[in-house]
Amino acid sequence: MILVNDLWHRFNGVHVLKGLTFTVAKGEIFGLLGPNGAGKTTLISILTSQIRSRRGKVSVLGLDLGKRNKARRRIGVAAHQLRVSDYLTGQEVLKLHGRLYGVPSSILQRRVNDLLSQVGLEQKRDDLVRTYSEGMRRRLNIALAIVHDPEMIFLDEPTIGLDPYGRRQVWRMIWDLKAKGKTLFLTTHYMEEAEFLCDRIALIDHGTIAALGTPRELKARLGPGKIIEIGMESTPRLVRELSESLPEGRVHGQGGLSISTENPESVLQHLLKRFVSDPGYGGARIVVREPSLEDVFLELTGRSLQEHPKLSETESIHHEENRPFWKPLLNLFHDKTSPN
Repeated sequence: MILVNDLWHRFNGVHVLKGLTFTVAKGEIFGLLGPNGAGKTTLISILTSQIRSRRGKVSVLGLDLGKRNKARRRIGVAAHQLRVSDYLTGQEVLKLHGRLYGVPSSILQRRVNDLLSQVGLEQKRDDLVRTYSEGMRRRLNIALAIVHDPEMIFLDEPTIGLDPYGRRQVWRMIWDLKAKGKTLFLTTHYMEEAEFLCDRIALIDHGTIAALGTPRELKARLGPGKIIEIGMESTPRLVRELSESLPEGRVHGQGGLSISTENPESVLQHLLKRFVSDPGYGGARIVVREPSLEDVFLELTGRSLQEHPKLSETESIHHEENRPFWKPLLNLFHDKTSPN
């Protein structure tokens, strides 16, 4: 469904993507997991032909992305932010998108009714979008992406900013789409979201793919060991001290103090001796747990998934997020080369 080979993209002289290569199979949920600014939104913008890269090969549904009209009518996109007028109702927005995508009038109203029911907005169908909560807007965004029944669906951080209940509502929608045979490409920086939803995951950092595989395959890269978390402030001095005194463990100070080890009993004994006699310890909690995708990313890159966005990425997509809502839709019918 997707083929990417040696893809590079540069913005203002800085490479945002650096030689990406991967494929996405029919019927799978493929996740792109990485911190804000790693290149996720830039990549999804290229795959949906919103911007063009001049180096590398990219095809979607077997089509060269230079043939924009053919590819765009067969894919659905739930962008990072909802791009519609706040002064239309949910029903009006769906009808507008359906008409722009050429959905026959004879089935459009029925499809709009079905979608509003599926995303839990049936009672809000005649309310203005400006009155919708963030969770409602996220669900409407996914409904817009599938109103024309596409083969391939792109979801750019679909649950960002949602509470746990709203996030799980969106997860159920994604699982339902997969059950219907759809192929989904998902970007996120929530490790539990990627692990619960995705068949395969690419870990991306600074525009490169650090690792790719199933959640189980990725976590297996850390071996049979455990993660020990210490609930106290991490300092460079403390990280250095523990690294020197614990040769059987790898000490990380990003996003809190943690140690990955295949010998947790020995490490725990050392930690108890080290901290119990320390007057500054304060009885902080020590937890032993199984490795997560966050730990894999930290081991591979040396930094946390929750770091702040890089300026190069946020700048490169700024012009896309602030365009009037109707311009991306008009591009379905007018093939223009992006200045990027």
